[in-house]
Amino acid sequence: MGEIWREHKGFGRQIRMLAKLELKTMFKGSVLGSAWAVVKPVITLLMFWFTFVVGIRASGMVAGFPRFDFMLVGFVPWFFMSDSIRDGAKCIRSNAQYVTKVSFPVSTVMTFTGLSRFYIHIGLMALMYGYLLCMGYGVDVYQLQVLFYAPLMLLFFLALSWTTASWSVFSKDFLNLLRSLLTGLFWMSGIVWNSYEVENPWLRKAMLLNPVNFFANGYRKAFLYREWFWEDPLELGIFLAELAFLLVFGAWQYRRLRKDMADVL
Repeated sequence: MGEIWREHKGFGRQIRMLAKLELKTMFKGSVLGSAWAVVKPVITLLMFWFTFVVGIRASGMVAGFPRFDFMLVGFVPWFFMSDSIRDGAKCIRSNAQYVTKVSFPVSTVMTFTGLSRFYIHIGLMALMYGYLLCMGYGVDVYQLQVLFYAPLMLLFFLALSWTTASWSVFSKDFLNLLRSLLTGLFWMSGIVWNSYEVENPWLRKAMLLNPVNFFANGYRKAFLYREWFWEDPLELGIFLAELAFLLVFGAWQYRRLRKDMADVL
C-alpha cells in the first residue's frame, strides 16, 4: 500500500485530467458526448419503471416506500458499482499504453478509471435527490451520510480493481467470468428487493456479507429510512473487515504482478 501511495504522490492533477479524458473517450463521436453517461442509466430506470409499475403492476410498497422510489435509491449506487467492477477489471488492458510505452505509475490507471465513473455517479445522485425532493421527502440531517457512503464506495471498488485489473492482464477468461457474474450479482443483491425482509434468518445474516447490499441499504438509510450507519454495528463491522482485507490483499496482488504486466501486454 505504501508503494501505491508513492505512485500517486504528485499525480493528483494528472489523475483528475485523465479521469475527465476517460469520460470524453467513452462517448467520443456521439452527438450528446459525455451526457450519455447520465442518459443511459436514466433510460434503464425508465425501463424498470415501465416493467414493474406499468407492465406487471408491482406498484405496491417496499419497506414502507413506493416501489420505484425504493428501487431508484438502490439503482443509483448500483450503476457506479457495476461500472467499477466491469471497467475496473479491464482498465489496465484498455490503457496498455501507460504500462508498455511510457514510464507511468500503473496503479493510477485504476484510480482515474474509478474517478471518472464517480463523476457520473455524482450527476446521477443529484438527479435522484432532485426527484426525491419533488416527491416530498424533504431535507434532513440523515442525508449527510452520503458523504460517508459515497467516498467509501469509491475506495472499496478501487481496492477491488487492484486485484481484478491485475488478474485480468494475465487471464481474459477471468475478465469474461467477471462480466458473466455481474447479472447474477444484481439479482442476488437488494437492488430491486429488500434484503432486510428475507425470511430465513441465516440467509438474512449471510446477505450482510454482500458489499453491494451494504451500499444499496446505506443509501436508503440516508435518503429513505432515516437511520444512521452505526445503528447496525454488525453490518458495519462486517463491511469494514471486508474493506481492510481487500485493501491488503489488493495491494499485495498488485505488487506481486506489477513487474510482469508489461511483458504480458
